[in-house]
Amino acid sequence: MNNSANLKESSDSLIGLLTSQCADLEKLLNLAREETLAAREGKFFKILDIVSERAEITRKLETFQQQISELRGCLDSTNENAVQRNAVSRVVELANMTIVQDNHTKLLLGASRDEAAEALQNLEKSHHGTNAYLREGKKGLAYSRNF
Repeated sequence: MNNSANLKESSDSLIGLLTSQCADLEKLLNLAREETLAAREGKFFKILDIVSERAEITRKLETFQQQISELRGCLDSTNENAVQRNAVSRVVELANMTIVQDNHTKLLLGASRDEAAEALQNLEKSHHGTNAYLREGKKGLAYSRNF
């Protein structure tokens, strides 16, 4: 195969990989949005399911990244065409949008954690107060049968 045909094949393969990567990044972004909604609604088991789905996609993306790096090494950066540049730009855009969405989810989950911690502290205070009351033998209006 001559150099020009090899270059075209590598370029086409790279575009295919970038396109597949974009599709998976869009899925990842949609899952990040679902995760944020689940965090807002306090659906923590749904968050766990989403995290599992995201982990699968992340593994695929790592494979894509390795393949893309290998192909880019074969291609000269001056031969990068507009389609490749657009695909790369979209990959970066999707990745950044997912990071922003994840940061929003972290804030929501942090707030939920803080609420739960405060509720546990209040419960502990109530528990101690109730136990103190029950331990006290003489209460101001204790019941007596000797009226």
